[in-house]
Amino acid sequence: MLRAKGIRRLSYVIMALLAASMIVPFWSVFVTAFSTRMDSFQPGIHLWPPSWSVEGFGTLLSRVDFRLPFANTLVVTVAGTALHVTLATLGGYVLAQPGLPGRRLIGGLILLTLTIPSQVILVPQFVLLRHLHLLNTLTALILSDAVSAFSVVLMKTYFEQIPPAVLEAARMDGARHARLVWDFYLPMALPGVMTIAAFQVVARYNMFTEPLVFITDASKITLQIALKSVVQGKDTVSTSDFIGPNAQMAGVVLSILPLVIFYPLMQRYLVRGLTIGGVKG
Repeated sequence: MLRAKGIRRLSYVIMALLAASMIVPFWSVFVTAFSTRMDSFQPGIHLWPPSWSVEGFGTLLSRVDFRLPFANTLVVTVAGTALHVTLATLGGYVLAQPGLPGRRLIGGLILLTLTIPSQVILVPQFVLLRHLHLLNTLTALILSDAVSAFSVVLMKTYFEQIPPAVLEAARMDGARHARLVWDFYLPMALPGVMTIAAFQVVARYNMFTEPLVFITDASKITLQIALKSVVQGKDTVSTSDFIGPNAQMAGVVLSILPLVIFYPLMQRYLVRGLTIGGVKG
């Protein structure tokens, strides 16, 4: 009994340390963003500003027009997530069919792609998009990571849990594949769909490498690339024009704010989706 209590307390300490390792840097970024320009130059971790100020946000918004980059990011996030969820759903549906020839082999090949780093296929992807004349288009970013093995396997796991009797009754009623997916598979696998969608929203909103490689047209840049130019101070021409840490951290705060709002709303779907999918898998 005493040993169990000791292990539990040790677990609480470890979890508290892990939480602090993530919360403290985030809070320091937030505090720096709301500091004056001179205060933000102070070294170390800032837990409370000497005086609160929105000077950094004013500097940031005067240097960059976020409307077009944010609109581009929104298009890529919404369209890319919809495409990814659709392809993962169809792939999971096919793999969940018991009569599929070579089902195990196909599933194994799909899982094998998890061992391939995304950086390895970046150059072939660039060459393919160039031949398709899709460079400097938002379509290139939407097609990037159009589907993944994780998403397909997760949907397959959910689809395999649907009672065969329900599906057999639907088939006897004349339901074809499209109706089966839309009326039976998707409603029963909604947590899995929401899990994939949530992960994709976060990943595509934070997409950085692909826009950096595939996009050179200023009218097609995404929010993260626009913020990078500000944080690095590319337009700085003198020391008086130098972008302070408060403006840089203001850019970080603005970039993660939508995700901070979005993620708690989707948390229950993420926990339920991954837990049920993992247990049933």
